[in-house]
Amino acid sequence: MTRQKEPFLPRPGQGNRVSMYVCGVTVYDFSHIGHARAYVAFDVLYRYLRQLGYDVTYVRNFTDVDDKIINRANATGEDPLALSQRFINEFHADMASLGCLPPTLEPKATDYIQQMVNMIQNIISNGHAYVVGGDVYFDVGSLPGYGKLSGRAQEDNRAGERVAVDDRKRGPADFALWKAAKPGEPTWDSPWGPGRPGWHIECSTMIREVMGPVIDIHGGGRDLVFPHHENELAQSRAAAGRCSCGHDHSHQEREDAADAGFVRYWVHNGFVNVDSEKMSKSLGNFFTIRDVTQQYHPAALRWFLVGTQYRQPINYTQRALEEASDRLYYLYQSIADTAEALQSTPEGQAALQHAQQAAQQPLHIQQAEQLSKQQPEPNGTSSSSKGKGGASAAAAAEAATGQQVYLEVLAALSDDLNTPLAVAALSSPLKLVNDLLHTKKGKKQAGRLQVLAGCYEALSATLRLLGLWAEQPQEVLQELRQLALVRAGLSEEEVAAAIEERAAARAAKDYAASDAVRTRLEAVGILIMDTPQGTTWKPGPRLHVAEGERQERVQQA
Repeated sequence: MTRQKEPFLPRPGQGNRVSMYVCGVTVYDFSHIGHARAYVAFDVLYRYLRQLGYDVTYVRNFTDVDDKIINRANATGEDPLALSQRFINEFHADMASLGCLPPTLEPKATDYIQQMVNMIQNIISNGHAYVVGGDVYFDVGSLPGYGKLSGRAQEDNRAGERVAVDDRKRGPADFALWKAAKPGEPTWDSPWGPGRPGWHIECSTMIREVMGPVIDIHGGGRDLVFPHHENELAQSRAAAGRCSCGHDHSHQEREDAADAGFVRYWVHNGFVNVDSEKMSKSLGNFFTIRDVTQQYHPAALRWFLVGTQYRQPINYTQRALEEASDRLYYLYQSIADTAEALQSTPEGQAALQHAQQAAQQPLHIQQAEQLSKQQPEPNGTSSSSKGKGGASAAAAAEAATGQQVYLEVLAALSDDLNTPLAVAALSSPLKLVNDLLHTKKGKKQAGRLQVLAGCYEALSATLRLLGLWAEQPQEVLQELRQLALVRAGLSEEEVAAAIEERAAARAAKDYAASDAVRTRLEAVGILIMDTPQGTTWKPGPRLHVAEGERQERVQQA
């Protein structure tokens, strides 16, 4: 409510228990990249809170009855509830592909209709709602403080701006708690006649029924601040008990809820823009998660999303996905090469086991300042290990490269979930492991295996927090290669033929023709690599995507 960063502190008497509710989707279509942005952000928060030792109850609802669902069902000839269940299943598939952990609970609105009716009755009894025909409206003017969350004054609330126009309402901003039955719509019985709940009452009710009158964290997209979260807060205040309206609603339990404020921390993620414009179906720049993952790996989409701090707006472009895919390939190739180097010898296996045992020890944020003073030298050893031999130097190197990196990540995530800073912390260990694996100097480095093992564990721990760890990185690498072929419009056989064409040109000393093949493949994101084992290829950013965006920026300027 303060619109500023505040330290997170659990509620007194709750121990390590934390409750987090995130508004879910209205299930009438495939989820879009705006949904991906929100649920990846809160998945990282969920993972991080658990890593800190909190027992987190994470609830994410489904709105499975709504105007949009009814309209889509009428258009397709489906039963509305069957349609919503179908897209619940599709949503689960999308979230699994993005690596999002399942919430603790996923209540559906239609399972809590009677509880919604009960809550509406409380609001009416407390003087904050009124009945018009078979509809029930919340009386916004009856609740002083309405608008505190969004910062909107009462006079700013006008009908027609995300609030239905209805001459029967007392105030233009009054919103529906219950909607009277209409032909062809699913309905439920109520004291005001058959009908269905309004959108806003769903979350207020499900939070209360599933989690209690007060929760720690309430999340969602910034577009939900008004009217949805503002109205949730108003409903919960009006139903809970004594509040600033002057009514004494008596029950002690509800009084406690009103005094506590319903939600202790509001968390909202920023908007997604596409090519610097607001994402909109009318603008033709609307992308579902499925649209993106037909050409790019879901992990690349997730990597792109965590590259921006959750509260900031994020600009989706094809170029950004190309770069995310490229970086992801480098990341998983580095992890796969490191794992192979460690597993190939008994000494490497022992170093990895030691690093894993060290990683299992509790490591707290408070240690960051002390360990961060052990700045690693370019060769991977710490300044405190100079002049020491063998095992002690290796142990110091491991601490300086593994633990320190992980502590930097924890410190970044502790600062309002600063995922881009956490991602940036990976650059140093990634460069270090590649130097140790592929350069002559690195291969001769004292304590090499211990440093590799420490970095491997730091990368593993960090990527688990970010939801990007892959137990089988080689499988992800192969998937990235296959999607690069899709984007290039080529098959494995066609790339192999091009590589043979280049080899023949080189054998004939026709270097212009050889370079032309390389350039042709590079333009579509296929990078040729000549290695001691022969010529192969890896994915890279498509050049024409970058060039097209540069030209567009010039035209706009």
